[in-house]
Amino acid sequence: MKEGDILSVSAPAGEFTLDREDKRPIVLLSGGVGLTPMLSMLTAVVDTDPARQVTFVHAARNGNAHALKEQVEEIARNHAQVSLYWCYEKPTDEDRAANAFDKEGYVDLPWLRTVVPTTDAGFYFCGPVPFMKAINGSLQELGVAAADIHYEFFGPAGTL
Repeated sequence: MKEGDILSVSAPAGEFTLDREDKRPIVLLSGGVGLTPMLSMLTAVVDTDPARQVTFVHAARNGNAHALKEQVEEIARNHAQVSLYWCYEKPTDEDRAANAFDKEGYVDLPWLRTVVPTTDAGFYFCGPVPFMKAINGSLQELGVAAADIHYEFFGPAGTL
């Protein structure tokens, strides 16, 4: 590709969209690059429905691999209805010294029970397939209604 080339593109498409009619709390869970659509949803919620409670959970390998952290933290500082939680699989010594994360290891059911304020909410998640399978299983165990569980794969669609 070079300057002046014409690319065929299309408008964004898909079914992984935020339900703006639902006024219940929202829980956004991401792993790795799954952060991208969660940040977009977070921004949309705080801009259009500032009273809606948001729980934002992101899992990364460590602080060196935690993209967009400052942007998400700034949103939370400016919007009291947003609660943030970071889970680092293998935190660095710097992460530990800075208390830069809330949980070490993986997002799991016992920890989710402590950070998710209610199961009567819209749950949205995106990330690597093993992460998504674990989250989906945990949400089912928590008793979250199937209609309240929303996810998207990067790449070909699949099922959990």
